[in-house]
Amino acid sequence: ISEGEYTVSGIGTCTDTEILIPTTYNGLPVVSVEASAFLNNTAITSVVLPDGITSIGENAFNGCESLTSVTFGKNSQLSSIGPGAFNYCYSLESITIPESVTNIGSEAFNYCCGLRSVTFGENSQLTSIGEGAFNWCESLESITIPDSVTSIGEGAFCCCAKLTSITIPDGVKSIGNYAFAGCSALESITIPDSVLNIGDSAFAECTALKNITIPGSVLSIGDNAFKECTALESAIISEGVKSIGDNAFYNCTNLVNVSLPDSLTSISFNTFYGCT
Repeated sequence: ISEGEYTVSGIGTCTDTEILIPTTYNGLPVVSVEASAFLNNTAITSVVLPDGITSIGENAFNGCESLTSVTFGKNSQLSSIGPGAFNYCYSLESITIPESVTNIGSEAFNYCCGLRSVTFGENSQLTSIGEGAFNWCESLESITIPDSVTSIGEGAFCCCAKLTSITIPDGVKSIGNYAFAGCSALESITIPDSVLNIGDSAFAECTALKNITIPGSVLSIGDNAFKECTALESAIISEGVKSIGDNAFYNCTNLVNVSLPDSLTSISFNTFYGCT
């Protein structure tokens, strides 16, 4: 309890597997789930969080291997999902993230191997997706990133092996290192002209990707950015791009069409090595 409000710090001696967090306790509002509150609780199967919860702390539900359902109130005031909040929740299959959430922390849903569907509120206020936020969500087939997002962190969707397409919204300025690396089913990617840089290995080993257009807003393409994209046939690099990093298109063995702009001032070591 702090300043007239409660936070959830743990389950205590309770053996319930279906957790319903109350709106109030002893007449005072319940406003957050503390860090590590349910850490490694392998028994709980569902959690219902009321509208008044504004934050979920670091590792709050980390290691809850049996958790299949997380439900937020219709008028949720949740603003942040902390680092590792649902890390290793293997059984979680779907989640709807309230529109009030502005930040998804690093590794928030890391290794949620059964997660197939991620939905955001209609008027989502999300601005950043943290490092490794959905890393190794190997069952995730599609996701619509909200238009409000400006930053996609390092490894955010790394190794989402069933992800087939992704549209990056117009407000995104940076695509982090390894952001979509190892998304081996990814066939199409749309990069808007708001993006200023594509990080190292951002799309490395996206072995189903066939075409890519880099808009002129991108100043630099990172090292290994499209390395081992073995199905890639066409890479259109628009006027405005200034540099292409080491091994950026390394071993793209089916690459037959490359368009390079006059603005290009630097092509680094082994950029197109192995492109037969």
